[in-house]
Amino acid sequence: MATTFNEYVGIADGVNGSTSLFSFTFEYLQESHIKAAINGVDTTEYTLSNATTVSFNTPPTSGATVRIYRDTDKDSLSSTFFAGSAIRAQDLNDNFNQALYVVQESTADADKAVTDAQTAITNANGAVTDATAAVATANAASASVVDAVSDASTALSTANTANTNATAAVATANAASSAVSGAVYYVAYANVAAI
Repeated sequence: MATTFNEYVGIADGVNGSTSLFSFTFEYLQESHIKAAINGVDTTEYTLSNATTVSFNTPPTSGATVRIYRDTDKDSLSSTFFAGSAIRAQDLNDNFNQALYVVQESTADADKAVTDAQTAITNANGAVTDATAAVATANAASASVVDAVSDASTALSTANTANTNATAAVATANAASSAVSGAVYYVAYANVAAI
């Protein structure tokens, strides 16, 4: 595939906050077809220091992504021919090159769009997987809550039964205590009477 851009990413590729000159390796028809972007944002703050080097007015910041690219005019021909006029080889070549460059740039854009779409599909599939896992986790948590409510209800029922039994035991103990007190009284009375 033909080269339609050059990209410099971070310090590893020379973008260190003090570099303002960036070379490019693609052909072009006019200087106006050369474009530059920093971190994905087009800028006009540059000049061509020579035929294959862009010079930024202010060096890009450390870690920035610098992209130098070609954007050939798609709206009008480089050269127009009129009936009876001379046809120069250079004009024909420029028109053919213009068509070629536009096709190359369109192909590069289409390839990038396909790559971006594939990345988006992969990310979407990952999101679906994550969502499915989240639903499973939520369902498990919901089941745990239902189990916990059931266990709490059982524990409450058991506690109420224990409370009822404890109340009955207290009543039985009080009755036994009264009976013992009465028995002690009669035994004591009987002993006194026997004396």
